[in-house]
Amino acid sequence: MNTSPHIPARESGTQHRRSRITLIAALIWSLGLATASVLWITGIVGAPFGTFIAADFAALIDALPTTVASLLICVVGIVGVGIAATALTRRDAPPVTVLAVFAGVLALFSTVIVADAKVMAVIGYALSFRLVPLNAPLILQLAMLLGSAIWIAAAVRAPAGRIVAVDGRRPSALAKAAVAVAVAIPLIYAAVRFAWAAGIPLGISDQMLADGQESGLWTIGLGLASVATAVALLTLGLVQRWGERLPRWVPSLGGRRVPIALAAVPVTIGGLAIFAGGVMFVRVVSTGTFPLGENWATVGPELLWPLWGIALAVALVEYLRRRVRIDRPATNATIDTSH
Repeated sequence: MNTSPHIPARESGTQHRRSRITLIAALIWSLGLATASVLWITGIVGAPFGTFIAADFAALIDALPTTVASLLICVVGIVGVGIAATALTRRDAPPVTVLAVFAGVLALFSTVIVADAKVMAVIGYALSFRLVPLNAPLILQLAMLLGSAIWIAAAVRAPAGRIVAVDGRRPSALAKAAVAVAVAIPLIYAAVRFAWAAGIPLGISDQMLADGQESGLWTIGLGLASVATAVALLTLGLVQRWGERLPRWVPSLGGRRVPIALAAVPVTIGGLAIFAGGVMFVRVVSTGTFPLGENWATVGPELLWPLWGIALAVALVEYLRRRVRIDRPATNATIDTSH
């Protein structure tokens, strides 16, 4: 492992360019969001909001008047434009704290206020090879989650210095615990759906089981359960050696380093969607529309999704800390984040 404090100017410059690329992407996204919201406010383009029913699976932003919701999103876009533009005009490193705070607030706004479980369903269906038509509200939700991921990437890329990939570090106890949670929850969800697909009325009536069999609902559930199981198994890579380097038996690619982005991008976007869906289920169940005692099998596993999303976030942070270090040119010192 190279721990030399010497940082080649070319490599340090590459990291600076990558940081600027993510900031430019954040700027473009924020500008697009602000522009779109102005079009909604003026009525030039129809606003992408649905009808809110407190006991239904709907996004909280739909409860606001269209103009208010559009203005709120406009403010988010304008603030993002200001922060990104200011960071891009600086000669020194971007303000990491400001970027991180905005990225966190945007992620919470997107997952709790704008998105709901439908975006999670779209991703799940797509991964099980079932395409769902996208309407305006769904496009807005997907765009907000994507923008949150872009801003998170901008904050992560912001620290001055050269990001150096390292291998061989042992995962921390926190990483193992987070991955254990992130694996167990989707397996619980999958187990219930596998039972229904197998004709076992786990937590549901015989009539509901028969209705699902007749409509083909449990076949769809089987696909979603398979996706959840695959996601759980892939999550293990955040603490396993094959999550750093591909096994030797993999044709052509065996032994090669796993690109960090290959884990970071899907975990970030997936974690945001999972958290958003889970928050919505918790909110709906709290209204009393779906008494948990009567619906523990149908909505019970989904109530664990917020914890699943948080566990994925913790596991990803620990994965990044294990796989990289940052050589900071200002002090010519190496900051090692190993445990």
